[in-house]
Amino acid sequence: MLTLSADGGKNGVIWATAPLMGDANLEPVPSVIRAYDAAQFEPTTANSNGVPRMRLLWQLTGFTFSKFCPPVVADGRLLVPTYDGRVDVYVLNQPAH
Repeated sequence: MLTLSADGGKNGVIWATAPLMGDANLEPVPSVIRAYDAAQFEPTTANSNGVPRMRLLWQLTGFTFSKFCPPVVADGRLLVPTYDGRVDVYVLNQPAH
């Protein structure tokens, strides 16, 4: 699941949640959330392993993947729905001026 956020057309971030292992269609599985630099996001350009070239900014594990529920960014907060019966909320750092 993907979400894009930006600060008025700059500092774009692509947020992604994905299962780490297992089949989320069959059972609850561990998950990861990752933040990528939108300016360095080239999904059509892959390395030798077929992985798209993207600049990873941040990642976190520790929750159960909630399929069909993308992360949401609002008012400087990242909201991640989980299959653990909660919504995890992260406060985003403001860029230095």
